[in-house]
Amino acid sequence: MGRTVPSFRMALEQEIATWTIYRRSLGMASREALDGMFNEARRYCSASSNAVRPVRFQGMFMAVALDHARRLEDLYTGLEKLRWEMQSVG
Repeated sequence: MGRTVPSFRMALEQEIATWTIYRRSLGMASREALDGMFNEARRYCSASSNAVRPVRFQGMFMAVALDHARRLEDLYTGLEKLRWEMQSVG
């Protein structure tokens, strides 16, 4: 018997495909940024699948938001470390 519900990975790829026209309308730099966001959604695919949300975009959005939050935290930590080093030197 066939599956009636696609795996989250398949559903994610279907959702990404629906953004093709939007993607084409972007400039090259923005297109690369969008592709990066889609890749982050793919990276967190297992976690999104385990969240069991009826709307697949929710998993995509959370993956991208989580990745951005982690990057901001890393930047903040790096800045604080730099600030501390600068204060101890001068």
